[in-house]
Amino acid sequence: MLMNKMFTGVILVLIFSFFNVSSAQNKETVKETTKTEMNQTDNTVEPWNEVCPVKGGKVQKGTTIVEYNEKQYGFCCPGCDTKFVKDPDKYSKHLSKDGKKFIGKKK
Repeated sequence: MLMNKMFTGVILVLIFSFFNVSSAQNKETVKETTKTEMNQTDNTVEPWNEVCPVKGGKVQKGTTIVEYNEKQYGFCCPGCDTKFVKDPDKYSKHLSKDGKKFIGKKK
């Protein structure tokens, strides 16, 4: 009986450790840079999405671009990039697979 409780405790610790490592890795994959900085090295970099993953507005040229999971996200206005960086997994799910439609809930 005591062995079962110890085994269960060890399993729970391993599960929580896995989720903490995954979360840290997601934060490391978020890289923010301004469009002008990106253009200094590559003039062809454009956001893959047409609508903002935070508010759903049309992506504006010249706003900050954030790279997450090997995609460059554009935004409708300053400030949306900051919100996105805080929880990129949440906001990236607000876009259709082609990045042309906002499928999240507008506030």
